[in-house]
Amino acid sequence: MNETKKTKNIPKPTFYGLNLRFLRRIHGLSQSKLASYLNMSRNNIASYESGLVEPKVEKFIATCHYFNISPKDMLDSKLSETPAESLHVSESDQGPIDTYINQQLDAFVQQTNEMTKVYEGYKTLYELKREEEEYLNNKELYATMDNLIDLLGSLVKSNWSLIQNVYPNGEEE
Repeated sequence: MNETKKTKNIPKPTFYGLNLRFLRRIHGLSQSKLASYLNMSRNNIASYESGLVEPKVEKFIATCHYFNISPKDMLDSKLSETPAESLHVSESDQGPIDTYINQQLDAFVQQTNEMTKVYEGYKTLYELKREEEEYLNNKELYATMDNLIDLLGSLVKSNWSLIQNVYPNGEEE
């Protein structure tokens, strides 16, 4: 009795969710606004960004077309690591100073992307802490933490605003 083992084809993880979140942020779009442009629900966008769900082919192609990103890049590359290249900022006419500035901007975008993750994590943790008894006993400490988290949120928002003004947003004028 020779039994054939059935194996499941587990798909290779993609960077679609990370890239979708990055592109949405760099274009200054909320999940709701992007969903409206792509004729989807906000929950679809949130599920894609979290990596819980991959889109159907039609939605995937529509997303790539909207952001003017090749499907291969959308799946296989971390766009946040090379924003200028991902957003089609031409380096052909650049001198060494422009190249250096673009490298620094790329690093700034990467750091802002990481800072956003940290901010979102702390904000979520802090919201959970508010429900604990410890919060009631240390209101002064938590008021200070609240101010620090708000400050970090403002910094992240300012950074994304700067980035959106530096890089082209890809929308038709």
